[in-house]
Amino acid sequence: MSVRREKIISAMKNAGLDGLLFATGANLQYVSECTKYFWQRSCMNNIAGAQSSHILPEAVLWLSSDNECIIVAIPRIKDDFPGCKVITSYFDQMEDTLSFFVKGKRIGIGADCYQWLKDTLKEIDSEIETIDAEHLLKDIRKVKDENEIAQLRKLARFTDEAIMYVANNFKEGMTMAEAEDMLMRYGMERGMDDFSFPPTIGFKTRGTFTPEQNYDFPRTTRLVPGTGIAFDIGFMKDGYCSDWGRTLYWGKAPEYIKEGYKVLNDAQLHMINTIVPYKTNVNSTYKTITDYVNEHGYGEYFRKQNRGMNGHQIGIDCHEFPMLMDTEDEPFVPGMVFCSEPKMMFPGEMYMRVEDMVLITETGAESLSIFPRDMFEIGND
Repeated sequence: MSVRREKIISAMKNAGLDGLLFATGANLQYVSECTKYFWQRSCMNNIAGAQSSHILPEAVLWLSSDNECIIVAIPRIKDDFPGCKVITSYFDQMEDTLSFFVKGKRIGIGADCYQWLKDTLKEIDSEIETIDAEHLLKDIRKVKDENEIAQLRKLARFTDEAIMYVANNFKEGMTMAEAEDMLMRYGMERGMDDFSFPPTIGFKTRGTFTPEQNYDFPRTTRLVPGTGIAFDIGFMKDGYCSDWGRTLYWGKAPEYIKEGYKVLNDAQLHMINTIVPYKTNVNSTYKTITDYVNEHGYGEYFRKQNRGMNGHQIGIDCHEFPMLMDTEDEPFVPGMVFCSEPKMMFPGEMYMRVEDMVLITETGAESLSIFPRDMFEIGND
């Protein structure tokens, strides 16, 4: 039994569960330890409260408290779970197939295909009590093992490279849609499976929009001098996600905006450098950055934008727990990987963001995102 499986079964027993039933989703991947299966994702699931993005499953994982692990899958994906016991079934027969081995009276189920799982268990045995177990593995999943960290590090590096490619290949007059298409093709041609979420390369040209239009990014907007370029990008490969953000400026930026970008990056670095594992709380990052920005005179551009939320953990899902917000009360521990994404808004001028993937180590924290922080003004030749 793997170390991961031991922790999962321990959590299951502590919750008084006889088994777990997860359909297509992040927990299925985590428990099976298989990353080949390309399951349907919705990047806002966790942020929106673990909403289910599926109605009927094409794969279901059963794990009993005595470590019987079985995956029921439709024929098309039966080879996507190497090393696991797979039983082939069909959409209309999955209930019958599960009835052969599901046992116990208290079964934990995940958010994906929630109603189907609940109804199916009742059909198998009307006395089964279904328990919401979507977040049962939260504390286990938040600490990444060496293989997960290596994958996330690799994805962070690829994302840096992809953005640098796009930045070096912007053409004056191109549309926002053309820039995003360039990024998409860069990822596809180099083997990425997908984006972690809908990518944004947002063009905002100073003096062309009202403060009420600060968050509107028409994809037909063209790149011209005086345009802020706000990136929010993440790639997905082999079951794991990246998430990255920066703002660049096409042409010569006003000095106070250029200085604001430096302050925002410096605040991010200050926060990263002050993390002490087991002592620094996840809910402290927002205040650390806010205090720094205030001290350097940019608080008015920062406060309205962030509202106490500074980011999230990342791994199989783009947005994992614990979130970097006031309501979370636990320390950072080695192996956690989070995204800190402080932002500024200069009304009628530009939207500014800095987002990095950060790894908690035994001695501190390391930014996995290494895109040059002094790169801001481009297209000046």
